[in-house]
Amino acid sequence: MAKKEKSEKKRILPENIFATTHTGLIRDSNEDSYAYCTPGKGQNVIVAVADGIGGHENGDIASRLCLRTILIEWRRKKMWSEKSIRKIEDFLGKAIAEANKEIYKLNLSFNVQQPMGTTLVLAVITSDKIAVAHAGDSRFYRYDGKTMKSLTRDHSFVEELVLKKIITREEAKDHPFSHVISRCVGTADELEPEINVFKRADGEKYFLCSDGLISHLDDEKLCEIISLSKDICETVRNLLYAALKKGGDDNITVLSVFP
Repeated sequence: MAKKEKSEKKRILPENIFATTHTGLIRDSNEDSYAYCTPGKGQNVIVAVADGIGGHENGDIASRLCLRTILIEWRRKKMWSEKSIRKIEDFLGKAIAEANKEIYKLNLSFNVQQPMGTTLVLAVITSDKIAVAHAGDSRFYRYDGKTMKSLTRDHSFVEELVLKKIITREEAKDHPFSHVISRCVGTADELEPEINVFKRADGEKYFLCSDGLISHLDDEKLCEIISLSKDICETVRNLLYAALKKGGDDNITVLSVFP
């Protein structure tokens, strides 16, 4: 009975998820998309944020098609009831590959000079683990009540410079190529997303976001806003408003999970 109660305690319901997206104050259109699917009798939840590549043609189509393709596969294979974390990892790799193929085929048919594509951050949350897949610079954060930590590493030109110690983390913030990503969905015929598995702990909160949020708010500011907000809805809105107050020069999307 104790094990069952513990599992029920960690089960994520629709009211435990809240998301918003905003065009921002500079852009004319919103190329961000988000999606989530909570289980009926199953135990797994899927949450995702995609950011169409800024400045390229049809970025909004790419982000929506990416998430739609993955959700279709999720439902077709009934992954909400899958208990094996290895099979979930395998699903993520194959579903993202399928999304990449669909967008790439569209690019070939359009014959455009700048192919459309999208970043992606996606998580499958089970009763005790989180499988996180990503490509690009949209992020997945874990908040433990005191600190905010990104569980994803940006696939970007500037991040590579930081890892190679060519520039510092502080210099990276204002680097002229800060928005150049090194991996995304749809612009090449093959894609290898980064997939990692983490353990869940009681009291954790999770955040997925596009770079329109984190380009304005550092981890310290994110923690401050979260700690001062009353509930999940207020938290998401306060994060959005803070990014808009800082300039809102890109589309902004925030999806939060408060188990």
